[in-house]
Amino acid sequence: MNLLTAVFICSIVLIGFTTTYSIQSRLSFEERLMFGVVLGVIEVSIVGFLLSWAFSISRATILVTIGILLTVNSIIAVRRRSVLTADYESLLIRSKRKWNDPLSPKVPIFLLVSSNLLTTRIMQIAYDGTESGGIAVSHLSAYGDWSAHLAYAASFAYSDNFPPELPTAAGESFSYHFGVDWFSAMFVPLGLDLFSAMQTSTVLLASVLPPILYFGYKRFVTNNRAAIFALLIFLLSGGTAAFFRFLFQDLPTEGPSILLNLPRSYAFDGFDRNWVDNAVTGFLYPQRPTLIGFSALVIVIVLLWENRKLKITSTYIFAGLLVGVLPIFHIFSFGALLLLSTFWALTTMKKYWFHFFAPALVLGVPVLIWQWPDRDGRSWHQLWVLGKSSWNLNIIDFLWFWLLNTGLVIPIAALGIVRSSREIKRFAIPIFAFLIIPNIAIWHFWIGNNAKYVILFLLLSAPFIGEQVEVLLKSGGLRKILSVALLISLLFTGSLDVWRAMDKTTGPYPVEYLTGSDVLVGEWILKNTPTDATFASANTNTHPVRVLTGRSVVSGSPGRLNDLGVDWYSRDQDLRSIYQLQEGYGNLLARYQVTHLVLGPLEKLHYGLTPDYDLQIGEELILHGAQLVYDRANYQVYDVQDMK
Repeated sequence: MNLLTAVFICSIVLIGFTTTYSIQSRLSFEERLMFGVVLGVIEVSIVGFLLSWAFSISRATILVTIGILLTVNSIIAVRRRSVLTADYESLLIRSKRKWNDPLSPKVPIFLLVSSNLLTTRIMQIAYDGTESGGIAVSHLSAYGDWSAHLAYAASFAYSDNFPPELPTAAGESFSYHFGVDWFSAMFVPLGLDLFSAMQTSTVLLASVLPPILYFGYKRFVTNNRAAIFALLIFLLSGGTAAFFRFLFQDLPTEGPSILLNLPRSYAFDGFDRNWVDNAVTGFLYPQRPTLIGFSALVIVIVLLWENRKLKITSTYIFAGLLVGVLPIFHIFSFGALLLLSTFWALTTMKKYWFHFFAPALVLGVPVLIWQWPDRDGRSWHQLWVLGKSSWNLNIIDFLWFWLLNTGLVIPIAALGIVRSSREIKRFAIPIFAFLIIPNIAIWHFWIGNNAKYVILFLLLSAPFIGEQVEVLLKSGGLRKILSVALLISLLFTGSLDVWRAMDKTTGPYPVEYLTGSDVLVGEWILKNTPTDATFASANTNTHPVRVLTGRSVVSGSPGRLNDLGVDWYSRDQDLRSIYQLQEGYGNLLARYQVTHLVLGPLEKLHYGLTPDYDLQIGEELILHGAQLVYDRANYQVYDVQDMK
């Protein structure tokens, strides 16, 4: 991390922190600081995006963004300096209190530090160099999901993607919440390479998520310990499917040394028996928008909860504004908050909710319409028992599926809500919608996305589960033993997967992600092709054109395009026609406005090209006006702009 990056991060925190003083809400100094990180990221991202759209992304636009927001927020700080000073003095006094004191700031500080250390470790080993000059990855998330996120971030950092289009499908609108990837791209003009930018932005957002969750959970439990239980239940959940596989299959075979080289994921037991996955390794790190979305969701709930009696107009407006911009960052959190708040508003029927819904809908709906894909996977069904042939649509398999995926989470959550106060019940009851939705409808082409509703249920139900664990623990005797057993059943598989994510020696990773020749051609493309160039290249998960340059391509990974509603099959067939020089391939190049064609190992493998194909395609393309502009280390790049 360089000095400019450090100043950028500090500015983000300061901007977000002072923003919290623009509303009259009962928040502690440490809450304002943690919330401020997320709010600062959102503010800087939005203003920086608009300025970069107008003037292009550069160091100057990033610094101007910071300057504008610091100036505006300094006015807020000056006007509210008495409150700020009082909050700081309160922090100093409360810092002397014991850990179990509800007002002590020690627990959230500990959570911040420990989360930062864990995240830094996971990010530190995410990428590494290879002997060939390539790049290796140490996690499935970095190999899989991050290939798309690298392409999105690179399209902003290197290819001036304004107005935003989907870089992995030339000509398509950006039907994805790209905000967190845009935020990562902002680090590149400040001196970081793309991989470091992804790692740094992830560490920042992931570090504050646990303390933010803790602050939210505290509102609905009796003490600090119950809030910590709730936090652990969410972060270290993983179902029970592979719990027994570890205890009765892997551990007896390998012995205790298995912990030094875990052979498999235990929270995600393939696509058959266990689907939902661990929150950390399955949702937070791979699916980066959740890092902002889940934090923002909790912040909004805290603001609405604290304002339930005060009914301050500015707080409703602020919360509505925050919800309104969420489709840019995490569309699932936007939908979740609209669903929850609609229920809360209908149960009160008070006019003050207008101040919340007006900005939320005015800002959010247009973005939602813009991002909505041309086609989607909506369908209705009965019961969600996703997997392979081992699952059948009957009540036994249905119950067994949910037991394997969530253990006792659902019944204990229901029990906790039933035992809550009437006021809390009103807030909590609508969270069961996130269990009902996946069991009646599919909203995405990839049906596994229904797991995102389940993880939302776990996120919101965790405090009620944590409270019941605390009740059992305080009861003593057999109930105390039962509480410990319950915690183990809920946390064991997820803990193994988080541990596995920190262990660089666990197979099959690390694996080669990009070869030395991949890196060389990527660097050349960055330096020698226009930012608005469009490439024909293999639509594999990893390709240097996408993950290193952000240049627009005819087609990225089919699975990810399908999930975004893009007709990947037609694009795949068109690429095959181009590379196999079928009749009309020139028209296809023109249709997608292809400026460059790449011929490398991935193209030859993916499209079944013969060993002598290099000469054949070269002669064909050059005959019709193409130029060979790069020929090195098994890669050829042709400029096809002047083809006839």
